[in-house]
Amino acid sequence: MKKSFTLASLLLAAVGSVFSQETSNEEGTVSKKIPCTSFMKTPALRDILKTIPDIDEETYFANTEPKDHKQDRYHDLTDYVDPGITENGGVDPALQTTPAWRKENWLKAQWSGTGGLFPPDPTGAAGQDYYVQAVNSAYRIWDKDGDPQIGPKPLGSIWGGASDGDPIVMYDRYAERWFISQFRISGNKILIAISQTSDPLGEYYLYEFSFFNFPDYPKYSVWSNAYFMTANMSGNNGVAYEREKMLIGDPTASMITMSFPSHCQFFRSTATAYAEGPDAPDDDEPGWFFSLQDNGWTFCGGGTPSYDGVKIFKVDIDWSGSGSGSITTHQDLSTASFDSFFTSSWDDITQKGTSQRLDAVAGIFMYKAQYRRWDGYNTVILTATVQVGAKAGIRWIELRENNDETWYVHQEGTWSPDSDSRWMGNAAMDANGNIALAYSCAGPDTYAGLRYTGRFKDDPLGEMTVQEQIAVEGEGSQTGGNRYGDYSQMTMDPTNDMTFWFTGEWLGTGGNRRTEIFSFSSWHLLGDEEEQPLVPIFNAYQPNGDELTLRWNDIADEIVTITLIDMSGKVIAQEELNTANQSEQSYNVANNATGIYMVHMTGENTQLSKKIYIGR
Repeated sequence: MKKSFTLASLLLAAVGSVFSQETSNEEGTVSKKIPCTSFMKTPALRDILKTIPDIDEETYFANTEPKDHKQDRYHDLTDYVDPGITENGGVDPALQTTPAWRKENWLKAQWSGTGGLFPPDPTGAAGQDYYVQAVNSAYRIWDKDGDPQIGPKPLGSIWGGASDGDPIVMYDRYAERWFISQFRISGNKILIAISQTSDPLGEYYLYEFSFFNFPDYPKYSVWSNAYFMTANMSGNNGVAYEREKMLIGDPTASMITMSFPSHCQFFRSTATAYAEGPDAPDDDEPGWFFSLQDNGWTFCGGGTPSYDGVKIFKVDIDWSGSGSGSITTHQDLSTASFDSFFTSSWDDITQKGTSQRLDAVAGIFMYKAQYRRWDGYNTVILTATVQVGAKAGIRWIELRENNDETWYVHQEGTWSPDSDSRWMGNAAMDANGNIALAYSCAGPDTYAGLRYTGRFKDDPLGEMTVQEQIAVEGEGSQTGGNRYGDYSQMTMDPTNDMTFWFTGEWLGTGGNRRTEIFSFSSWHLLGDEEEQPLVPIFNAYQPNGDELTLRWNDIADEIVTITLIDMSGKVIAQEELNTANQSEQSYNVANNATGIYMVHMTGENTQLSKKIYIGR
């Protein structure tokens, strides 16, 4: 059922001139506010792509030379001697020794993704109705049943230029918009595309940002007042992008670049808290960065960490006026001991059928660090590859803070259930507090494939209780180099907040680089959705430029009131809905102005709100 109304025009506050401004902050760090170097609006992507042929994956991804942008990835480790775990008799004290016991299969959807260069670096996210995946250096869009909406296209076709790589795809559920990025080697640039609606084949706002140094290995997160990024580059490698302006296509959108306080790192990749779940961080809530620390890293000299654990940084952003930002050391948090070092040559993971080993990408927290708000506390889920004897395992950590900005380890474990290596892990928590972990797996008798496991909220702390599930078996071994996919990605489905979506690399026949996309849910693991506590979900999104759709499920009240207001607080429209008879409502917004609005759903037991961005 569709009802029409016209929203009043929203007057946006006048934006002052934006210029590069450098300010000092704590611990000697420096911040700069820098405007984007280029901005444009695109026609609908589906129209642009009509003139661009699909790529032939067999020839497009035939290059067997690894992409080499990470020359500054590690310190010189030639003479470094790894002390391993000096405590606990050299044994990882968080290693799970209790067998997982849950047996049910919880797979929902699965299909083959796009291939990729060497390495493919798969990234992807689920939206309201679509899944978007990108690799080095192509992208493709499917509906959530796996039906392709476009064939694979060169990544650069979004921006009309080169397909350089290291893409990241995010679905910003607090704005119901797609975020697609890649770097451009020429000019040391970051290119960001923001969809104007929730339709990934619709129009986009394109932003280009330039850096003094090359922004290698960029990793992003969604936050309330910014899109945060860290990159493997010297100098100001902590970045905040002006999210609210980018979402409404403001050409004056800027970035604030910041430097991290000095600390020991394998390479300059610091995990940034990525907000998921129905509740966004508060507008003035600081952001968080997390850096792995290993007390065996003697290559840092006097800066060697004194503990195994997490160095936590706090980031504060002020977009007003000339703008400022600061990254400060917030907390040093010890965990159970681990060993994050493998070899100085990065030949780490044993494969079946070849002496060629694969790079474990150790020494960092893997993308992404999921942040989720709860009643009375907040969580962050981190994963890192660690050495367990002669193989790799995954250390996963759940951090919590009780709304007092003091983080602590709620639980942690090392997942390494047999003689094979697990690495390239991604973990996330659903709306009920259940955790899923997906990863690559290989060993002397195992080709590199993809697997996953998980646990329920009330299971024993530090344990994955779901018996390992095989998403796809490897079929061959990689030769000619150790570079494997440098990252994978797990995201939550915004329509129910209970379904995990994952994309990662595996090796096909002859070592062909393959990727997979699959989703799974704890609902399916239990075998009965009614056994799960109900979690109310309320989404408001623009499936196209003329339509605003409200979608909900598991609302406590049968009768609710929908209220739409502008940012001045003026009520634009209000009506009652019967949630028992419908789960979706659409409105015509063809005549409303681009801008930011609020929509509220209220009832006797319901108080849900959503900030919406109307794009043009």
